Amino acid sequence: MIKFEGMNEFMDSYLLGVLISMGIGLIIGLEREYDKLKDQGFAGIRTFPIVAILGFALENLTDKFTVWILIVSLGAFILFLAVNRMYRKQEEYGKGLTTNLALIATFVLGIMVSAEYYRDAVATAVIIVTLLSLKTKFRTVISNITSEELFAFIKFSIISLLILPFLPNKVYGPSDLLNPFEIGSIVVIVSFLNFIGYFLVKYVGSKRGILLTAILGGLISSTAVTWSYASRSEESPELSKKYAAGIIIASAIMFPRLALLTYIFNGDLLMYLALPFSLLTIICIVVSLVLIQRDTKKPDTNIKLGNPLNILNAIGFGAIYVVILFAVFYSNKFFGESGLYYSALISGLADTDAITISMAKFSLDSEKLELASLVIIAAISSNMLVKLGISIFKGSKTTGKLVGYTFGSIILVGVIYILSNNV
Repeated sequence: MIKFEGMNEFMDSYLLGVLISMGIGLIIGLEREYDKLKDQGFAGIRTFPIVAILGFALENLTDKFTVWILIVSLGAFILFLAVNRMYRKQEEYGKGLTTNLALIATFVLGIMVSAEYYRDAVATAVIIVTLLSLKTKFRTVISNITSEELFAFIKFSIISLLILPFLPNKVYGPSDLLNPFEIGSIVVIVSFLNFIGYFLVKYVGSKRGILLTAILGGLISSTAVTWSYASRSEESPELSKKYAAGIIIASAIMFPRLALLTYIFNGDLLMYLALPFSLLTIICIVVSLVLIQRDTKKPDTNIKLGNPLNILNAIGFGAIYVVILFAVFYSNKFFGESGLYYSALISGLADTDAITISMAKFSLDSEKLELASLVIIAAISSNMLVKLGISIFKGSKTTGKLVGYTFGSIILVGVIYILSNNV
């Protein structure tokens, strides 16, 4: 039998580190070399591997000499880049500081390889290459961002990174229902989902077809999609079927969204919701596909979803969640299961996220999982009733009728499911 001791010694040796460092340098250098074909630059597929190997080799020398050899070398390397930039012609050197920063990062990655952080170094290199290669995409996106969207991003960053971490993670109030950090986290999670949905609609869905736009719009608010498409169907009755399909498919996305929120706050509850959520989603998808195939005319798919992050809306959601939290607790305390259903029916008229999160936390006690799932289905039925009303009163007769049949079926299925589990 052939023995591989020699190979193992080779793989554990200094040469292994050199090869990994060279590979990291090649990953970044290849992207920079390609970028040089479009813009002038001074470092590419040869320079970056050398810099990575240099960082690796110098860090190896610190064991025998002193760590100062590495510190001085890094400082000298940065100084060299600065002097090189100063004395080279702009057209030869290229614009910006990106390549300089990439070279410094490559030097540090070589040091990480010497410290045996192999996976971390390679993962970091991949992330750096991804950022470098997305330059054109970033510029395209940024050029289309409005000042309102920029301020929304800044506000979201302030809320999630500067305010949330400093909220007290303690319980207050009657029955210890209030936890500021927990409430803030819920607001951030829901705002983040809305934020992502907004930009997906803007950069992916808009004008790309009614189903895709409605699906992405449903990530933010299926009620907003219902209001928008119902109004358009009244203006263009000949497109009623397609707008009805958009309303139905947007509501179908509500179920995966609520499933995600349920999983985040109580994964066990999702097992009880998987069957009804799947059934209701399938009903919406099948009806939407049938309606969209029967009509070949192209409607306007734009959806006005407003500000990607409205602070007042975010605070309002937090307030709604707190109200529902107390409503669920005291309804269950004084009225039992029937009180929970009344709370669900009322809260579902305005929002399904808050009641879903509230019931997910309520059912952390495994004995309440089935009850919580039924209450969520009741809230969804209530919300479907609201969107059915919007479609009938705001939309054309055809849209109202088609949405009415579909949502009426969903409400009926929900009621049957609740009753069958209470028998």
